[in-house]
Amino acid sequence: MCQVMIDRPPAFFYSFLGWRTAFNKGFFMQQENNHIRSERRTLGDIPVNVHWILTKDRAEIAVSHIMPANHRKGLPPVILLHGTYSRRNFWISPKGVGLGSYLANQGFDVWIPELRGHGLSPKGKDFSSITAEQQIRFDIPAIQNFIRDRTQIPVTWICHSFGGVYALASLSCNWLDQRSIRGMITFGSQISKGEGFLKIPPLAWLCQVILRLLGHFPAPKFGMGPEIEAADTMIEVIEWKKFRGKWRNSEGTSYWDGLKQIQIPVCCFAAAAADKNDPPSGCEILYNHIGSKQKTYTLLGKKNGFLQDYDHIGMIVSKESQSEIWPLIAKLVKTI
Repeated sequence: MCQVMIDRPPAFFYSFLGWRTAFNKGFFMQQENNHIRSERRTLGDIPVNVHWILTKDRAEIAVSHIMPANHRKGLPPVILLHGTYSRRNFWISPKGVGLGSYLANQGFDVWIPELRGHGLSPKGKDFSSITAEQQIRFDIPAIQNFIRDRTQIPVTWICHSFGGVYALASLSCNWLDQRSIRGMITFGSQISKGEGFLKIPPLAWLCQVILRLLGHFPAPKFGMGPEIEAADTMIEVIEWKKFRGKWRNSEGTSYWDGLKQIQIPVCCFAAAAADKNDPPSGCEILYNHIGSKQKTYTLLGKKNGFLQDYDHIGMIVSKESQSEIWPLIAKLVKTI
C-alpha cells in the first residue's frame, strides 16, 4: 500500500493565518460600527433596546430601538431625529404616547437616536466644546451606518427642527450617504430666519460671551426644552445666523451649495401658526435650495385643510397631530 506523506506547511504559513484572522476580526468589528453595548429599557411604557455606539471621533451616542409587535415586510426602517434642547422623549411621552410608538404599532421598525450630549448619550467633561459640526459630520452618519448594518435596508429619516437642518447639512457635504436613504421628512427645519436679535452685532457678541462663561445654554430654565445645549454648538449657530453670517462648515464649504446635489425624496413641513424661531419663510428657503426633483413643501394650517394652524411643537406633539399628522407621516413613509 502506498503511503502518502504530507509535508508540514512552512512557519510563514501560520504567521499568515494569524494575520488573516486578526485582519478579519478587525474588519468585522468595524462592520459592527463600533457598537459598545446594549441594554433593555423602557421609553414611556414601551420596551426598547438601547444601543451605545462610537462615532469616528470617539464620541458615545445612544440609539433606542423599538421592535414592532407585527413587523410588516417591505416597510423601511424609520429614524426619528430630535432637534436642539431635546431628546428621545420628544417622540414618546412618559405615558408611552408619541409618533414613535404610533409608527411601531403600524408595523415600522423605529430607531430613535440621541445626538452627543443629549439624553442617554453621555455629556462628559468636554460637553461645553461639543459643536454642531461634530453632530453633523460624525453623529448622523454613525447612526445611519449602524442601523444600515443591522437592517440592510435603506432608511427613512423623520427630523424635527434643527434635527432636519443637521441631517440636510450632512447630506450636503456627502457625510451622510444618500444611497442608504429612501427618503427624508422634516418638520420646522430652517436656518435663515427667526431670532432677529442675532442680526444686531453687539447682541450676537454678548450672547457668545455669556455662552462661553456658562459653558452651555440653559434651555430648561427658559421653558425651551428638557436639555441644555453645549456652548460651542450655540456659538456656531450664532455664527451661521448673525449679521453677514454664513452657513458653512469649518473648512469653509457652504452647506447651501451642497443642498443642490440632494436627489432623494424630501418632504418639508412648516408650522402655519406664529413660529418666531423657525418661521415658514425660513423653511421654504431651505426647501427651495434642495436639488431633488422629488420634493414637497406643506404649510400645516387651516388654509391647506388641516384642523388647525399648527405650531412648532404641535406639529408632532398634540392631540390634533395624532389624528391627522401621524397618519399622513405613515402614508408618506410607505410611498416615498
